[in-house]
Amino acid sequence: MLTANVVPQNGNYEKYYTAAVFDENVFEKAVSLFKDYRSSGVILNDDFTDNEWKLTNQLYTTTISFRFDELAYHRNAAPWIGCDYDLFIMSVKAYAMLRMGSTAITNIRDVVNIFRMFLELPEATLSNAILEQASHMAEFLAALPGESIRRDVVLESLEERKWNGQVRNRKVRQRVLADFSSYFKFNDAMLELWGAIEETEKLLWFPLYLWWKLTAILPLRTTEFLLTPRKCLSYENGETLITLRRTLQKGRNRKFAYRVDKDYETVRYVITDNMAREITWYQEATSTMEPTALSTLFVREPHYAYFKRTSLPPLGYYTYSNLATCLRRFQDNVMGFDLESKISLGDTRHLAMISLILSGGSPLVCKELAGHDDINISAHYYSNISSFIECATLEMHRKSRAWKAELINRGTQMTTAAAQRIPVQEGFCDSEAYGCGDITDCIKSIGADGELGNCHRCTHYIDGNSGVHFLYACPSERKEQVEMDTQYLLQSLEAVRRGIGLQEDIQSALLRLQQSGAWYSRSLQNDLEVNGNGKTKKNIN
Repeated sequence: MLTANVVPQNGNYEKYYTAAVFDENVFEKAVSLFKDYRSSGVILNDDFTDNEWKLTNQLYTTTISFRFDELAYHRNAAPWIGCDYDLFIMSVKAYAMLRMGSTAITNIRDVVNIFRMFLELPEATLSNAILEQASHMAEFLAALPGESIRRDVVLESLEERKWNGQVRNRKVRQRVLADFSSYFKFNDAMLELWGAIEETEKLLWFPLYLWWKLTAILPLRTTEFLLTPRKCLSYENGETLITLRRTLQKGRNRKFAYRVDKDYETVRYVITDNMAREITWYQEATSTMEPTALSTLFVREPHYAYFKRTSLPPLGYYTYSNLATCLRRFQDNVMGFDLESKISLGDTRHLAMISLILSGGSPLVCKELAGHDDINISAHYYSNISSFIECATLEMHRKSRAWKAELINRGTQMTTAAAQRIPVQEGFCDSEAYGCGDITDCIKSIGADGELGNCHRCTHYIDGNSGVHFLYACPSERKEQVEMDTQYLLQSLEAVRRGIGLQEDIQSALLRLQQSGAWYSRSLQNDLEVNGNGKTKKNIN
């Protein structure tokens, strides 16, 4: 018996079936769905009864095996499940089929594999088994024909494990980053390599080079980046734009269509002319090479030629594995990174989010942050902000000393002449604009409650008693302010998610964090410029 209906719409399904019990009606519907997905090219098998199913989403093909050990089933599972082997296998196939459209094909495969492992365990060890798909197993067992008290005991244990697993996962799902200095070293090594190699070798490294340059400023998932269309550049109003594919599945509870054109949307972003020229160069240099089946930007010929493979694999695009291999080769052969310093493909999305947060309240970062279902995911992006500021400031200082160049936004302290100081509440202002009646600098200063024009939080404010320029306060105080503002942003996001806040609140919180982050960086720069020992030099007026 089914408790929901599936409605086909343009190759997708608005709902998936939930079986109250696996019976002939459910099996008929599962077979019907199998035929639908076979006709659309998602399932490559001809018959529902096959022991293996091959499925594809155009990006990759996966195999789901229903070859369960019948002897192990009768020995371990049959006594407490209360269902014969053939009916059990049919039910597993039906369950897998009913998940189609709501779950990635690789996840369906993993669920079936977990079922197999579950049935090979003796009943006495079930309660202590570590199950990655406890919720699926509980749902499946509840719908199996027949009944058994022992099965109910297992179901209860699974429900408890499912809840505990959800709590545990919220704690461990955060990405572990390398030390931030590793990313600056990676950037230097990549730029050095790019300037030294010949054009033929550049074709091999270009996907990695563009990945670093693009995903470090745009929070793209790696697969989204790899699906960049071949014809990705356009020009509008004097600006160069790149067309990228963004997934529709993350945080939106949408159904899978297993088609790139339906599971991804195209979005355009402004990029620099220099990046556009490099992409154009790559397009022209690879124009005679075999295009990918999905008409993506990156061709595969340079990659496989490097490994001396004369024929390309059947999968028709430059894959995640290809890029991961390229990254590994670069870090091992070019950089010689130790294991702890190596970066991962997913790291740049994290770095891009930190950069966007510190750059202010852009619509892009609001959309990205508000799009997360789990508040802990967004919170993790902020947990490294102060460390990122510290590392970036030290890196700028190191390069300025090595190259004897001026620091960007250098935080040297200037004695403010009396004629340039304008009296304000409890101090003075050294803004030239304000001295001319222009409040442009004033409206950049945001108070603790979001108000504009707060003198005591302005970079131009000089304390009337101590003569200390507000910009160069103790770095530890500045760091504390960064951490307070990250918590304020977190609270604003949570309020919007719960429907009791406004998007404008996120914008205001982002501006606050941008401001406090800039102050923290400037105060660190000042300490390094004075004597490098962390002691803050005071203004003497």
